Amino acid sequence: MTVINGKSYWAQVVAPSTKFDEGGVYSIDVSVDAENKKKAEADGLSVKNKADERGDFVTIKRKATRKDGTQNRAPEIKDNMKRPLEGVLIGNGSNVNVLYRMYDWKWGGNSGKSAELQAIQVVDLVPYVDKEVDEAFQEIPKEGEESNDFATNVA
Repeated sequence: MTVINGKSYWAQVVAPSTKFDEGGVYSIDVSVDAENKKKAEADGLSVKNKADERGDFVTIKRKATRKDGTQNRAPEIKDNMKRPLEGVLIGNGSNVNVLYRMYDWKWGGNSGKSAELQAIQVVDLVPYVDKEVDEAFQEIPKEGEESNDFATNVA
């Protein structure tokens, strides 16, 4: 098994995404520096670069449903002190260590190597914020509370 370090993007690790696979997939994009890029390439991973904020990155996944129909467990998520983090959404730009194992596959006459997501250690969390939901509300201070809105504090 290998551990790479980088910034996380598009982490779907609390609940699997069913957007492209109805069985569900846990996944995370990890932007990698030169050292971690070498590790990933040495394992046979495809390092991509789409000229966005991720720079060089790898996508590491785990299917939520096995071929026999049984459910895979979600990848373990730990904090910087190795304590379990449950239900925490990992925002883009969080500094993470990602543990994966390599496996060989064959399907439809093709074959290759892929990485299976095992666990994530969140070293520095950037909390996920749903901007659409966040922008839909305004702060409404209770009596005696101060607002965080600078404009309402200026008079």
